[in-house]
Amino acid sequence: MGETKLVCFDLDGTLIKEIHSVMFLCILNGNLAPLREIEALESSGSLDWIEADHRKALLLEGLRESKIREEFHRILKPLKNIGHVVEILRSHGIRSVLISAGPRQVARVAEEMWGFDSSEGSDYETLKGFFTGKILEHVGETGKNAILRSYCEMHGIRRNECVAVGDGVSDIALFDYCGESIAINYSPVLSGKASRYLRTDDLNDILGLLGIGFDLAFGLKEIPLYGKTKFREAVRGIVLRQEMV
Repeated sequence: MGETKLVCFDLDGTLIKEIHSVMFLCILNGNLAPLREIEALESSGSLDWIEADHRKALLLEGLRESKIREEFHRILKPLKNIGHVVEILRSHGIRSVLISAGPRQVARVAEEMWGFDSSEGSDYETLKGFFTGKILEHVGETGKNAILRSYCEMHGIRRNECVAVGDGVSDIALFDYCGESIAINYSPVLSGKASRYLRTDDLNDILGLLGIGFDLAFGLKEIPLYGKTKFREAVRGIVLRQEMV
């Protein structure tokens, strides 16, 4: 892997598990059961995922936006050490960008909580601090790519200096655009699409794949007695074994 200047992360299914961002908002608004009904139609192929998102958005009508920040840590199930990884990347001069197909409002709270340099997502309408039930602009299957291109142009970053980290169909265009890609806790649709594959509950595990020294990444003041090289090989072996799971 060459010089990396930016790592672009997906949110739902990548950094947060089980409870995706729209489900999170439906839980807050007391609408989990009707969400399940829409997801069943989506799973059966009766609805494509973007049309399903528009139907799910209707379930958010009347939800107070400020509840996202209030309930973020109580309900969501993030991977371990997200903020730590963002901090380590920044110490290496690498930007961390969060681009989600889910609501922009959730992505921005995640940016604030974990220290990302930027975040973007689908534009779910709010009026006077409350969700209206409408999506004004959905990121869709190609929007993430457009967002990242714009950000890279603004900051003078080339595509081969970017790494994409994602788990699903909305990340495929990003994987094609970036120089390297890591499929993390991925769905079958990403088979053959990424440079690397990883299943983990700890985001620290991507650092070895990014070529970042394990002594610094794990905050170690001393390397084990058997030496730095063998230590790094041992940790890399753990990561590579997880890729094959």
